[in-house]
Amino acid sequence: METEEELNKELEDILTRIGKLNRELKALRRHQAEGAKGKLGASFITRREQMIKADEVAKQLDTVRQREHEIRTKLHSGN
Repeated sequence: METEEELNKELEDILTRIGKLNRELKALRRHQAEGAKGKLGASFITRREQMIKADEVAKQLDTVRQREHEIRTKLHSGN
């Protein structure tokens, strides 16, 4: 069984990871016109690749959020 200190540290790491994944997902889903000025629009293939990557990141985010929920449940039941 993990100690409360270990769970809190893991929770902190997970919250940092969630923030990074959210930013990455937002960047992947951003419309190309919102990107850097002077760049041409993305091709269909590039856009499709971005959406595939966005789906992968969304799955990672779901997994990490599930782990966050598990840790919060353990911390709550320990009190």
